[in-house]
Amino acid sequence: MTRYSHNYANRGRQLETELKTTNEYYNSQGIAKIQKIPIPVKVLNFNSQTGKITNAFYEKKSTVDYIGTYQGRTIVFDAKETKVKTRFDLKNIKQHQYQYLKEQYQCGAIAFLLVRFKKLDESYYLPFELLDKYMIQKPNGRKSIPYEDIAKDRYRLEANGLILLDYLSVVDEIITNKDK
Repeated sequence: MTRYSHNYANRGRQLETELKTTNEYYNSQGIAKIQKIPIPVKVLNFNSQTGKITNAFYEKKSTVDYIGTYQGRTIVFDAKETKVKTRFDLKNIKQHQYQYLKEQYQCGAIAFLLVRFKKLDESYYLPFELLDKYMIQKPNGRKSIPYEDIAKDRYRLEANGLILLDYLSVVDEIITNKDK
């Protein structure tokens, strides 16, 4: 799988960069229109000499990272990264993000998480149904989703040419299975 080398300056941006490249390819080829949703930020102070924001705050909670359309269907997802090899901690998904995914899923959208296990250099499509199963258990003490529940071959995201994280190949299978 093609990976970008990264140093301290762009640490944690690899997943976002791969998704940006993938989504640009999908868009340029007319395959799908998936957009990264910016977080609404109110800038209080801006240093015009350095071009940097020196003081700002989030105006409101965001929904999820990505929203778009593929084959006439709405797609909503968030991208998460974990350094833990054995599980995905549920604290990584905020309640308002989960609620947004749930509402979209209930309206017929394809809703999911993309989860990167950074130390393993593996990325997976985590279907909403699996996330929901574990989030329902959270109030009773469930704190994570085990790696082995996520790491299924059919959900592993691989590179496919210029598509660095081919999540639409998994979405295709889900659409095909729902339409049966």
